[in-house]
Amino acid sequence: MTNKQIAQAALNLEPTPRPSAGVIAGGEWFFTHSDKAFGQVKTDARAMADVFIKAHDTLEPDLIWTGGGLLNYPAHCLGAPIEDGTSGSPTLTAPAISGLDRLDSLDLKAALANPINQSINEAVGLTAEGMGQKAMLFHTVWGPFTTAARVLGAESLMMATVTDPQGLARLIEICTEYLWGICEGVMQHEDVMGINLSEPVSSCDMIGPPTFRQFVAPAIAQLIKLCKDAGKYITVHICGNSTPLLDDIVELAPHGFSLENKVDLAVAKQVLGGKVCALGNVAPTGVLLSGSPDDVRAESRECLAKWGDAPGYILTTGCDFPKEVPLENLMAMLDMRMA
Repeated sequence: MTNKQIAQAALNLEPTPRPSAGVIAGGEWFFTHSDKAFGQVKTDARAMADVFIKAHDTLEPDLIWTGGGLLNYPAHCLGAPIEDGTSGSPTLTAPAISGLDRLDSLDLKAALANPINQSINEAVGLTAEGMGQKAMLFHTVWGPFTTAARVLGAESLMMATVTDPQGLARLIEICTEYLWGICEGVMQHEDVMGINLSEPVSSCDMIGPPTFRQFVAPAIAQLIKLCKDAGKYITVHICGNSTPLLDDIVELAPHGFSLENKVDLAVAKQVLGGKVCALGNVAPTGVLLSGSPDDVRAESRECLAKWGDAPGYILTTGCDFPKEVPLENLMAMLDMRMA
């Protein structure tokens, strides 16, 4: 089986001849190792694709995400100002709108046609062509709740869960429609296998399960259905300790769930095993960043041991990893699939 076939089998909860290992997020690392600033290539699809292709060719993972580091551009295309002059992830300096009474000012058609969104779309297709069939390629975007936080501002969004739940629900609806417009365009290329929804603002470190079920789950469920109906894969990433949400993830039924190292992988296996593929959960700022390759191999070995021989697991980091992570440490994690 090829690298790509092994990752695909893992997401299908099928047995594999060896463990699968991949790279999630990593945009800052990719751009740093290509000596590029995000702002330099945001409207240059070829240059952007070359960054992701170089990362793939260097690491040779089973699964890789494009879109890492580009996550804030969709909100920028809706009007949020951005700083993007370095290899650090572009940072929004203000929300796109000042309040929920400004929802009518959000022009999704113009945002989707923005040259930055168009360049990202084209770059993902070029990356797929450049990689061929070597790895399973996903494109990552913020999920609907996190996108809403970028458009409105995180503090205003949190307040709106109590003060204006109907207005917030409408904003999340708009963001879901917008994200599907982005995802549908990206997935037109047959070798783009699916989408990952990153939802840091829906972490249990920020909201409780009832708020997740009211505002987050319905929008994610809609995008999961749309992706599956399109014949594509979809995974979900939630930062922090997502243990209280594991049963909700099973009910939502994405193909995979990317979980951080705050979640005990043995506990996750009890809930997700045989139902949803787990991706994780080597600590991105632990020994991966500051330890030796042997330290990384030891932590990776522990993750593999916790999941055991059961299908439905992809070894990777628990979340995005810093651009300072040594190449040899990333390779040490990935090489554990052959150990």
